[in-house]
Amino acid sequence: MNQPGEINFASKLRSGQHYGVFIDDTGSPGLDRPGLSADRKSWVAVIVPPHQIAEVMEELPNALSYLGTLGLSNPEFHFAEIWNGTGEYSKLNLSQRLGIFGFMADIFGQYRFPVLVQTFDPRNAATVLGGATWPDALGPLKFSDHEDLALIFALLRTRIYLKTQCGPHASACVIVDEGRIRSGTSFSVSGWAPTFVAGSVLYANSRVVHPIQLADFAAFVMNRWQLLRVKERLTDVDKSLLEIISPIAENFLNLESGRVRDWPQISSLSECMNR
Repeated sequence: MNQPGEINFASKLRSGQHYGVFIDDTGSPGLDRPGLSADRKSWVAVIVPPHQIAEVMEELPNALSYLGTLGLSNPEFHFAEIWNGTGEYSKLNLSQRLGIFGFMADIFGQYRFPVLVQTFDPRNAATVLGGATWPDALGPLKFSDHEDLALIFALLRTRIYLKTQCGPHASACVIVDEGRIRSGTSFSVSGWAPTFVAGSVLYANSRVVHPIQLADFAAFVMNRWQLLRVKERLTDVDKSLLEIISPIAENFLNLESGRVRDWPQISSLSECMNR
């Protein structure tokens, strides 16, 4: 394990020689639902191919500028706020906010970004840790912390995908949304190079590295699917959102999807899936 030297990931991404991997987290702390731990933590990785990176890095700021014309000040695609109509998004009506979801779903449908997910809660993390001998930490990430463990496994899943599905010489700039670990912090694992550029993982602010907002969208979608799947009764707004986001289910490579029967007359997803 070592600390990487100075790496200009923005320049490397714009070169069109590397994949971009953008990772964000999601969960519903304190929200208890049958079959869903309130303490679960998911990390979602969106993989952008080299030939799409430059266009994505250019178009996302343009889309954010459009939101400015709707009266939002210094907007950011933060989809929990968009869904709840909080913060700057309290200035938009429901139709406008659903339109943003539709815009982003169209982007995922058009570019077909692969998405990988890893979730742990304290219980299943303990099961995994009990099945083998693990190191104490990977850089700043602790194996004993189920949230960190989920990120470690998300990184491992991503590396395996790049090595097996994207060619033996595929390499990626890997960028994680800041949180507990501040923007600008990075760590490297020598064995992860060259699949990860310099074996490195960088933490960054999504206002600076705009494609992280793609991962925010994918993370919100995954979490909302989970919550709506166990919700006792769907509202009309829930159904509208499901109609918008369901076409991108195929982007999520390691999640199971199923066909909903008798849509849109159903009252809950669990009702139709258990028939």
